[in-house]
Amino acid sequence: MLLSDWPKNLVKDLARRRTVIVIGSGVSRHSVGADGSTRPPLWKEFLRDAVDEVQVGTDCSHIAAAIDQGDLLHACEWLKKRFDEDWNPYLRRRFVDPQFSPAQIHRQIALLDSRIVFSLNFDDIYESISREINETSQFVKIYNDPDVCEFLRGYARYIVKVHGSLASPASLVFTQEEYARARVSNSLFYDAFDAALRSHTFLFIGCGYGDPDLNLLLENQAFQNDPGTSHPHFFLTSDPISSDLQNSLRRNRNLKTLLYEAVDENHSGLVAAIESLGEAVTEERVELLENRNW
Repeated sequence: MLLSDWPKNLVKDLARRRTVIVIGSGVSRHSVGADGSTRPPLWKEFLRDAVDEVQVGTDCSHIAAAIDQGDLLHACEWLKKRFDEDWNPYLRRRFVDPQFSPAQIHRQIALLDSRIVFSLNFDDIYESISREINETSQFVKIYNDPDVCEFLRGYARYIVKVHGSLASPASLVFTQEEYARARVSNSLFYDAFDAALRSHTFLFIGCGYGDPDLNLLLENQAFQNDPGTSHPHFFLTSDPISSDLQNSLRRNRNLKTLLYEAVDENHSGLVAAIESLGEAVTEERVELLENRNW
């Protein structure tokens, strides 16, 4: 389906702040650095560039092949070993040094005023604009914080860094080994994530459908419920996804696909789509105020 009218259940849940918004690298991609042209890389782009960095004098053909085949976690793990002590400086050079500024898409997402936002990104681009809009009512948590589960019942607004933050490179979850270790060492967070999936509607913006953590959690829950009757989560994309894949995402992960028109290479259509969603949510909140049907 192409977006014209947003699903009523999604609008109602956003209006009541019963939605978790999940933002990925496709959201950060809208930002521009201080030079006026550099944009944060998408994951595959970042890995391919990293291969170019270490390729001189070494055989990286198997790493390039893994990236082409979508085995990104192993590719990243092998690249990290190749970079050794230069890995963290390389990450900061790509994601921090360009001094990326928030884009209109970040503002539109922040204006949706969701109580919980999960960020799959290492950068803090969204946090800066959200802090400006929501002022002191916002807390940023990392998946390994001892009090990370506060987002489930707290009254404030929370941004949860699902894969860690570049402010603390040791916290990053970026490779096959790190994913496996995080699931064991930080099971409390994953339990809270699972609880949020059961109690909230998730809206994925700028994300791929291949994130290992998300796949595991979504599939576990989907098979515990009937995806034909349970309240779905929503996956926003402009990619030409076949009807077979859309049906599989709905059946296996309880994800309902919402298609927007990209319009141009910078996906200005996504900004317009989120803006129209914000208008629908505002109208719903006005109605809630009038009828007091909280």
